[in-house]
Amino acid sequence: MQEGFLEEPDITDPLIIEQVINATGKGAYRSVKKILEYIIPSYVEKGILDPAIPTIHLRISGDGRNVGRKVKHVMITIALLDDSINICKPNYHYTTILFPGSENYPTLKVAANALTQELQELSNVGIVINNTLWNFEFFFSSDWKFLATGLGFNAANSNNFCPWCEITKNQRGNGQNDWTISKSMSSLNENPTAYPGHKLPPLFNMISLKNHVPDKLHIMLRITDDRLWELVLQEIKNEGLFNDITRNIIIKEMENLKIRFEFWNIHGTNNWNYTSLMGDDKLCVLRNFNLTKLFDPERAALIKSLWDVFAELYDLLGEKTTDPQYFRLKAKVWCELFLKKTVIDSKTNTILEQGLYRSSDITPYIHVLVSHVWEFMLIHKMWGLNAFSCSAVEKKNHDHVCYFFKKTLKNGGKFQNKTSAICEILEHEN
Repeated sequence: MQEGFLEEPDITDPLIIEQVINATGKGAYRSVKKILEYIIPSYVEKGILDPAIPTIHLRISGDGRNVGRKVKHVMITIALLDDSINICKPNYHYTTILFPGSENYPTLKVAANALTQELQELSNVGIVINNTLWNFEFFFSSDWKFLATGLGFNAANSNNFCPWCEITKNQRGNGQNDWTISKSMSSLNENPTAYPGHKLPPLFNMISLKNHVPDKLHIMLRITDDRLWELVLQEIKNEGLFNDITRNIIIKEMENLKIRFEFWNIHGTNNWNYTSLMGDDKLCVLRNFNLTKLFDPERAALIKSLWDVFAELYDLLGEKTTDPQYFRLKAKVWCELFLKKTVIDSKTNTILEQGLYRSSDITPYIHVLVSHVWEFMLIHKMWGLNAFSCSAVEKKNHDHVCYFFKKTLKNGGKFQNKTSAICEILEHEN
């Protein structure tokens, strides 16, 4: 399967990178049933679970940290959506699978084999703990790539790019179509290639497709960075103004926002790379960057209006009380502004009204934001989309890699069995 996008390293410490690369091929699994047998009595005691209503809403999450540019450290966790107070805390996501390697379908299939078998058993017959038969409803949440890989589906840059509906690239921006979730896991279980773009059997086929929930923060930040900011830079380049003066203006404005930012030339090319911003910094740029430093007032105001409505959508997503239908209408209005056409006087060939972007500029993330996020808000209103944020799992994975692989190195682990750091992580979890 193709990579959807070039990915920046999450961890750049050369010592940690060496340790993780040397551990590639090693992995560990912790039984979901064993974890549940240990934690469920505690949740019952705290009143989070009620044996009189013996259904557990179990969320499975996956994350692959980019350790350097060659390898990932993959973590799969479980968490109880029922524990709404702690669902966003790393310590309440319990690790089941750890391995350094590739985040691709063949590797995940092997690594997750025991997990999927246990989940299937829990789905079919539940589990008895302290004389109570607990039943399960499963959910899955991760970033786009991990979710699509687990579904045996195309990468995000393919013609059939949406895991939930059958839209194609050339149908983006078609206001006549209201795309909704139209695929089902039951159809994929009968025929893994039932829909275009689905190539392999879903790994977590006991989880409804409507319960495969995208991480809303990941979607919003991707749109901010890979689209809104990138389109601004592309416009500057198209005008032939992407020079040292403009780059310094951008860097200076970032300094005004207390954001460390720089450009650098890719050796041997005319291409430039720039600092990949963290989540809070991306949002700060979205809300506060002074676009009049780069564009004339009319153009700056138009782009800023697009950014402002997007910031409103971001805020609405964070509120559990947001009406899904209101969000749907607001997202459609934003998309119409995104696709605003330039109006030209045919007689004088002068611009009467500035437009913004083209249908081909709509990314898969924008499609999901406009077409499907409101559906997930409606379906999962009981929990709210914040309950499916992957930030806690990403932080857990990042912190574990940085601490335990460096600790192993300090203890002489460079010359020992490379499973030691992985084992230490699971021992720490236990």
